[in-house]
Amino acid sequence: MSFVESPLKRPFITAGGRRDRTVNAAISVRLCGGAAGYGEASTSIAQKHLTAEALRLALQKMALQARGRDVRDWRALVDDAWARHGALSPAVAAFEAALLSALAAEAGTNLSYWLGGARRRIETDLTISASKDAHLTHQAAAEAAAAGFRVLKIKIGGRREDDLARLRAVRLAAPKARLLLDGNQGFTPAAALKFLEAVLKTGAPVELFEQPTAKRDLAALAFVAKRCPVPVAADESVATVTDAVRAVNAGVTAINIKLAKSGIARGLEIAAVARAAGLPLMIGCMAETARGLCPSVHFALGTGFFTWCDLDSDVLLVEDIESRRLAAWTRRGRFASLD
Repeated sequence: MSFVESPLKRPFITAGGRRDRTVNAAISVRLCGGAAGYGEASTSIAQKHLTAEALRLALQKMALQARGRDVRDWRALVDDAWARHGALSPAVAAFEAALLSALAAEAGTNLSYWLGGARRRIETDLTISASKDAHLTHQAAAEAAAAGFRVLKIKIGGRREDDLARLRAVRLAAPKARLLLDGNQGFTPAAALKFLEAVLKTGAPVELFEQPTAKRDLAALAFVAKRCPVPVAADESVATVTDAVRAVNAGVTAINIKLAKSGIARGLEIAAVARAAGLPLMIGCMAETARGLCPSVHFALGTGFFTWCDLDSDVLLVEDIESRRLAAWTRRGRFASLD
């Protein structure tokens, strides 16, 4: 177990707080045959209990409990980890990712092919944080457009005037970009609908409104979804298959899967519920490094399930060439691939 620290290229701001660097906890496992796997647990701006030290200690306990066990019994190991450490979901997800990537390596493959090998390349968005500085927002959006990103996700959920100013700055800098709005639980239902109405009246090409209302108020999220002209995605509201069923039954119109919330096996179960209900899927991330993002990239590539891929944390961080070399996937502008 170790810590992984990387500075951000510019401050990352959401309705829940701000960060200038990420400090994550990492785990490496090695099977007796020599195959190795890696997982990384991201800290969180909004969830204050997800500290690097708490995540590291949880990973250390999981590693001790798994030592000497048969990795082919990975589901029992992961279920036990959820039972013991479920409140620290990024740590459990990192432990599972390390086990499964080692198991795939021992079989002579990788997680993407182990999960189905549906695609070789996916297109990702790039996130614009909730800065109140219009110049910084314009600069970030212009850089994204120059790098070829065609989809921008904009953090909102603060003061209405600030949010609208951020939208204007993004559209001036990247007029051809398609937009995703991430409310980060910052709206009441009525305010969310009024805000989106104002944005759409400007002609902004919004494709998705992500988690505008409080995560525990599923009725509020469904209220917005049923009256909204674009899909409304449950993010923080869905971490388990039970959550997914409740969200579908309530009337949510899209679901965002983050492995840091659910892990791989539970993520597949959530995807199955959404796909059975005909809902589009998004895959998101937290503040993982390029190497830590590997399970999510391979999950998206392997399944081919996702309409929107919000896997951009590596672009927002300052990482050296060696760290990126260890990632087992390649970033080329807006594309993430196995090439």
